[in-house]
Amino acid sequence: MRSLRTRGIKTAVASASRNAPLILERLGIAALFDAVVDGTSVRRTKPDPEVFLRAASALGIRPADCVVFEDAQAGIVAARSVGMYVIGIGRPEDLNGADMVVPGLMNLLPAALPKGK
Repeated sequence: MRSLRTRGIKTAVASASRNAPLILERLGIAALFDAVVDGTSVRRTKPDPEVFLRAASALGIRPADCVVFEDAQAGIVAARSVGMYVIGIGRPEDLNGADMVVPGLMNLLPAALPKGK
């Protein structure tokens, strides 16, 4: 995340959790995100794309220019329905429709992200 920030890439958390800001604060990483959209900010949950659209809007970025990191099928459906690029986190057989699937984020470097995103 720090590498993305130093490159000027805007970041957001789009979560169904109602306590995402509290969790980010307690982990000491809240400052790494430009926006947080959580369950208190949306009316509809995934697979509805509302949480992702609100996050993109908060960043001032078109959905087509966003990359979503998602570990659930409903989130993949939501993000893809509005043209966002999706990197699934987990097992490929559980994450249908993701543009790319990785087992975790530990070895995913910003240089591995799609060009133009």
